Amino acid sequence: MNSSKSHFNNSHVMRLLNAALEASSNRYGAYELKISPLHMERERLLQEMLKGGNVNLSGQVTSTEWENKLIPIRIPLDKGMSCYRISLIDGRKQNLFSAVRTLDDLKQYSVGAGRQWSSTSIYRHAGLPLVETNSTLGLHHMLAAGRFQYFPRAVDEAIYEQAAYVQEFPALTVERSFALYIPAPRYFFIGGQQQRLAQRLEYGLQRLIADGRYDQLFHQFYDGLIEQSGLRKRRIFRLANPALSPLTPLDNKAYWYVPD
Repeated sequence: MNSSKSHFNNSHVMRLLNAALEASSNRYGAYELKISPLHMERERLLQEMLKGGNVNLSGQVTSTEWENKLIPIRIPLDKGMSCYRISLIDGRKQNLFSAVRTLDDLKQYSVGAGRQWSSTSIYRHAGLPLVETNSTLGLHHMLAAGRFQYFPRAVDEAIYEQAAYVQEFPALTVERSFALYIPAPRYFFIGGQQQRLAQRLEYGLQRLIADGRYDQLFHQFYDGLIEQSGLRKRRIFRLANPALSPLTPLDNKAYWYVPD
């Protein structure tokens, strides 16, 4: 098991995974879950998962490559919360973003993104000016240096990275007025052609949805962050994802969170 997300999100993913495995034990029997000590960039993780040795399960934002090469469980791990991105900025520039009313307005400013991130191609397709590099830390340094003006992150990432980096970059702030919506859900992916494990997870997650535990876990972990980030009050700019699989279950309302 490997996840590239923050400790907070990892806690939610682990609770969901354990619950799904437990819910499927009546049909599939006992299980053993081991956490990989390896921390890898996305490309190397994909290669490890294709081997199916050190890592055979990971929670990741979907992409065409991952869906084609691995086995996706097309149930969003976090009801699509990771599709909502709020931004880290230099807090002295909040007034610039408060004045943004349309996506065209936002195109006045450059966005920071990782070269290997699936979200980067979505920003590019939307016509947002991009500055790219290889690491999250590098992007924080570049934001502080003014190389770009905003750094979109998943809600939990933005809040926790602001706290983690503000001592080094005192002007680092969570932008208050808008969010991007990127239709690129986070799924469990199975490597090594382990069809039985994929079937087990699908079955277990469906049982959690049916008995309400899928929603309970979501609200337990995310309601506080939704409130803290003011997500319900933000202007939301929706970006198209031309690479999104037609198999994405967009019509299943049980799978998705919508701010109200």
